[in-house]
Amino acid sequence: MLECTLLPPSESQPATLRVEGNADITFILQFKTALVEALQAHPNLYVDCADMTEADFSCVQLLWSTHQSYPGMRVTPAGREALTPVILAAGLDRVQGFCLSGDPGDCLWAAPDPPLGKKSDTNCPV
Repeated sequence: MLECTLLPPSESQPATLRVEGNADITFILQFKTALVEALQAHPNLYVDCADMTEADFSCVQLLWSTHQSYPGMRVTPAGREALTPVILAAGLDRVQGFCLSGDPGDCLWAAPDPPLGKKSDTNCPV
């Protein structure tokens, strides 16, 4: 089961889409619909995946492709627990921040501990 809740922006934080539950291929259409609707209203959306219990490559692909259209979208750092193993298994981890990210330290693809031999200039999933 997947639940997506849009929290309105406040003075201190942009709008946030809270994603809870299983974000795999079974629920990817539901996630896509909620994500696209939220991004159309709030292009600088934060996506909070802290309560995401499971993810697969369809979820990672959805986040990557929507980030191409909405580079202001951010996945909150606390919410990467379910995503990082999938990103690492797919080989999409990076040494430095995503090339479209305004803040390279706030990058979904940045590996917590880059493997030896990875060069920062050759590992962009764009």
